Amino acid sequence: MDCLNNKQKNAVESVLNGDNIFLTGSGGTGKSFTIKYIIDKLKEANKSYGLTATTGSAASLIGGQTINSYLGIGLGNEKVCNIVKTIVKNNKLYKKLSNLDVLIIDEISMMCDEMFDYICNLLSIIKSYNNKELLDVPFGGVQMIFVGDFCQLAPVKGSYCFLSPLWNKSNIKVVILEELIRQTDDLLFQKILNIVRKGRCTDNIIAVLEKLKNTEFAENIIPTKLYPINADVEKINLIEINKLKSKGYKTITYNAFSNPGNEKKAMSFNVELTENSQIMITRNIDIANGLVNGTRGYIKKLFEDFVIIKDVNDNVHAIHYFKDIDINDKKSFISHIPIRTSYALSIHKSQGMTIDAVELDLGDNIFAYGQTYTALSRAKNLNSIKIINIDKSSFKINPNVKKFYYSNS
Repeated sequence: MDCLNNKQKNAVESVLNGDNIFLTGSGGTGKSFTIKYIIDKLKEANKSYGLTATTGSAASLIGGQTINSYLGIGLGNEKVCNIVKTIVKNNKLYKKLSNLDVLIIDEISMMCDEMFDYICNLLSIIKSYNNKELLDVPFGGVQMIFVGDFCQLAPVKGSYCFLSPLWNKSNIKVVILEELIRQTDDLLFQKILNIVRKGRCTDNIIAVLEKLKNTEFAENIIPTKLYPINADVEKINLIEINKLKSKGYKTITYNAFSNPGNEKKAMSFNVELTENSQIMITRNIDIANGLVNGTRGYIKKLFEDFVIIKDVNDNVHAIHYFKDIDINDKKSFISHIPIRTSYALSIHKSQGMTIDAVELDLGDNIFAYGQTYTALSRAKNLNSIKIINIDKSSFKINPNVKKFYYSNS
């Protein structure tokens, strides 16, 4: 373990001892490197492990699955007892989960307390089929490795998962990585993120960020604009699309369709797309090939019932209609083209992404704890950021998160 610092060694040793852990810290502190090392050790020990994340884009980055897909729970809105019945009928899935030793979940900050409890109870029931005593053991005795940073945005629904009573009952050891080890030409940026994530901001940091108002990108690079308010996002996207339309680029409206009774709901999935526009995929289509919720690119060609896109890695894909099926009623579905215009994104929607070039609004419209830190940490370095507005009051941390890290430091 000579390649690891003391905190990273602590994390590895805790896993080898069988502890549940939460590996956390800002970007550049080596969370991903530590997890890769841990996975190698799990393989050496012949442990059965699951590598997952809370979002498709995060799962794609680590070469894993979404936690919902891995567990076979769909959206996770059906009763646990019903999902268990479905799992038991699926011999391959049941065997995988009943033999599971270790479960890794990345981007855990995006998981709410309700989903945390749901997964905990699900695994306890599954594991109890072979050992009844495990019914009352959190996660059925499966060793849990959580990875992420609660200093980012809170889950869209519910509370942070560490506020669940089951978090404390699970005896999760918190390992906070603080030493910046990422090999980068922008150590200053990593130091800024380390301070900002704690809700602090110095005059020196403001001075550095103010200079980013003058950032200029190469001619062929169009930065993704991140805004705290959805109304600003829609306004920017509309302006850019109208520019393309005025130049004569082809536009098609793709109407969603559904089973009888769902027609009205399906209308909200209608999407107008224009050739040459920047877009983002909105569903996990093919994680192995990088087609996940959050994949960005642009439209090369529009056809009557499918769309040709080129992603940011210059890979070309055909995007067909995607069917969302209601897990509670298999006959209920909405079929739609899973693409949206994305010259601008909300900061919430950008969470979990790494973006090559970003334009940020960090002014007084920032309304949520962790929003500024989340926006800044989407970038790879200071050179990839343009700031159009900044306000010192926008740097803030959730009191519960502050208390959590203070009590575990």
